[in-house]
Amino acid sequence: MNRLKSFASIVALLAVQILAVSPAFAAKTDKIIIGVIPELNLVRQMERFVPLSEYLDRKIPYDVEIRPLSNYGQLFEELRDGNIDGGFFGSFVYGITKARIGIIPLVRPVSLNGKSTYTDVIFVRKDDGAKKPEGMKGKVIALADPATSAGYLAQKEYFAAHGINIDRDMKILWTGSHEAAIRAVLNHQADVGGAKDTVIAKFRKENRAFDSVIEIIRTDRKRHFPDNTLAVRKGLNQQKRDALKNALLKMHSDPEAKAALVKFGATKFIQTTDDDFKSLYEMTRHLKIDIANYPYKRSTH
Repeated sequence: MNRLKSFASIVALLAVQILAVSPAFAAKTDKIIIGVIPELNLVRQMERFVPLSEYLDRKIPYDVEIRPLSNYGQLFEELRDGNIDGGFFGSFVYGITKARIGIIPLVRPVSLNGKSTYTDVIFVRKDDGAKKPEGMKGKVIALADPATSAGYLAQKEYFAAHGINIDRDMKILWTGSHEAAIRAVLNHQADVGGAKDTVIAKFRKENRAFDSVIEIIRTDRKRHFPDNTLAVRKGLNQQKRDALKNALLKMHSDPEAKAALVKFGATKFIQTTDDDFKSLYEMTRHLKIDIANYPYKRSTH
């Protein structure tokens, strides 16, 4: 009987030790906070990202918190101030953050149409008289944010090639998101707009009014930027970085991940490095922008 009691005690002790060290059973006392830029409106962004964070909560030994941010520049500021551990970056704010405090890119999603990049688009109302840049001086242009590639920087470069400084020669309506820039042109708040092609494609599919009201006058099909890249601060420990990266890279082969991927609008995640941002660096060099010291303005919208 004593031997049985001893054996039972040993088994119980081993079970406690296993539970204490196993990520599947251990209480999560640590978290990873991920910032999300306002590419779409807040409700739609959270519909995309919350299922992803819930999936990660089940797969890695850390609580993953999604923190929506009010503007693109805030992603850099929150990382700089140590309030978040990483974020899903647009390419320009990625470049700004990388140059100033250093961040580590991990992965980016592949969309349902097989793309993992985006480009910039310029569009006008069909009933507006001006269809060429030369006739757009003094016009109102709707743009997402001063810290975006496809919602400011690309349009700045395009109009500069035609002798127009959009900061001086046009009236910029900062809308806060790519989706809002489209709506501003639809609703007569602006004459011309700029946004990323992936947001426009989704908007066109869901809003029949787009094709009857809006005309796309320019899309740069040769230049592409990595879309929604997850990057983390340099100080985030290797275990957390690896846990996030590995879980995301394996999602497409996990049946439990299907619903979260569908909500996110992706088929899988792929590895991403700084070399993938070549188009951004070429554009900033062309515009003679020093991104380490670029005086971006925070949108007030």
